[in-house]
Parts: sequence; C-alpha cells; structure tokens
Amino acid sequence: MVSAFSGAPGGFAVVYYPDPGLLEWLVGEVTSLAPFDAPHTRVRTVADALAQPESLVLLLPLDERSAVEELEAIRDQFLEAPRKAPVVLFLLRDGDGHRALAHAPGFASIIRGRDLDPEGSAEVDISVERKRFEAETGLLPDAWLRRWKDGAVPRNAESLGLSYWAKVLESR
Repeated sequence: MVSAFSGAPGGFAVVYYPDPGLLEWLVGEVTSLAPFDAPHTRVRTVADALAQPESLVLLLPLDERSAVEELEAIRDQFLEAPRKAPVVLFLLRDGDGHRALAHAPGFASIIRGRDLDPEGSAEVDISVERKRFEAETGLLPDAWLRRWKDGAVPRNAESLGLSYWAKVLESR
C-alpha cells in the first residue's frame, strides 16, 4: 500500500491524507513506525528531501502540485541518489498534488496501485487482511511489527508500507 522507487535503496512513499486537519496525526503515525534511534526530518521542498539521504524524510510541500511536477522532472536523479531511509510525500486526497499525478506519468506509474490511503484501509475485512499479510510475509502483523521495531527488517519504502499495514492490522 506504499509506493516505492525500487531503484533507490531507501525508496519513496506517498501517503494521501483525507483532510488537512488530520495531516499532523497521520505524520505522527508514520513517524511512530520508525525505530526510536532513526533520524527523521520534516521538509517542505523536494530539494531538501534529496539533501537528507540518512534520514526518514517527511515531505510536506506547501505547493503539492509543484512538488509532484518536480518529482516527475527529477525522477531519474532521485532513482540514482543513494538513500538509507525513504522519503514520504504527503498529498491531500483529491487535492492539487493528487490531481497532478495525471500529468506526471513517470512518477505516477511508479506509485500507482501501491500508495497508501488510510481511509481506504478502514474499509477492509481485518481477518482476511491479517491472513493475506501472513501469507505475504510469513508472520502475523503483530509478530512482523515486533521484528520491524527491533530492527530485524530492512528499512526501505516497502517495509515502511508493511509496517503501517501491520499497525492497522495488529490485534487490539
């Protein structure tokens, strides 16, 4: 459910937030998935995101459309840049940045079908999804999440997405 530039070791993720009032909560949820000692930083520009290869970068652009257009333009540069942790771009669902994806085919093709929409996550059959998670990873979400928090799972965009999904599916 998280999209990734597979060429970059740290990867790239896109999270759609449903309402500006929920953005800070969602940012907190994403950062809660990082290990305690993992550096993370919030940035407003794509250039600042690229300048932080050691950190989990939370990209919260003031102009989401421009950020998507810039990511489309520098896609290859981003793919070639070594990263130790993912960049997470937050876009307002159905906002300017989300709509700009229709005009950013290179960037959109990489993320399409693997981007995270928390409201969509609320509309699933948890028991079915827990079984699907176990079939995909070999572990129930609770066990997988413990391994993630202990640092036994590599830190990349794919595992960031799995960690979020495991948190949604963990036993309550």
